[in-house]
Amino acid sequence: MGTLVTGPGPQPRFDGDTSQLPAEVCWTLQELVAAPHISDKQRKHWPVVLQYEDVLRSRLSELGLILEINREHRHAFTRQADDPNPLSRTILRTRTLSLAASALALYLYQQYLMSPDDPVVETADMLDHMLAYKRPGDTDEAAFHKKIMTAIKLLDDAAIIKPVKGTTRYLIYGVITSLLTIERVEALRERYLAIERGEAIGVADVEAEEEDTHA
Repeated sequence: MGTLVTGPGPQPRFDGDTSQLPAEVCWTLQELVAAPHISDKQRKHWPVVLQYEDVLRSRLSELGLILEINREHRHAFTRQADDPNPLSRTILRTRTLSLAASALALYLYQQYLMSPDDPVVETADMLDHMLAYKRPGDTDEAAFHKKIMTAIKLLDDAAIIKPVKGTTRYLIYGVITSLLTIERVEALRERYLAIERGEAIGVADVEAEEEDTHA
């Protein structure tokens, strides 16, 4: 079932610790600030998020952060609040995805929805899919392959996918359903259809554009 907090109360974690929260809640709070997201596979943190949702939401709010919990796909993450006060500080660092990475993310989003219980994808399938966005006159296969592998690494670094050890497959995290809203999916789909029709530049022609993700 995972870690549920059932102890007698907060115990000091270090000299000078004045927290009124149990240690497990403190560590989960740290994870929500430092990590891109928490999923139900993190058995030390996910049950604590559900058990202490209100407390965590309040503590994060003090930092200008908003807690997002997706119970359907079982993940949680924080996003920066839109506080207009000039004294407000930005806590979260964002990572900009290239156009190629956002096109690939759209494909992964579709793959996740088709198989949410076993959301894995082969590297070869990602490469094959991205060939649709290659300019017709582009004959530099090595450069295009490198561009797509860079996009895959960007998604890995952003914790949207994770390599499956010992294979050429990647696990797709459920958080992709929160990063790509229905509106954003439709906007991206229209843009990439235009690329396929030759009405817009190809994904290999743009270094950085589109999506920002919490890293």
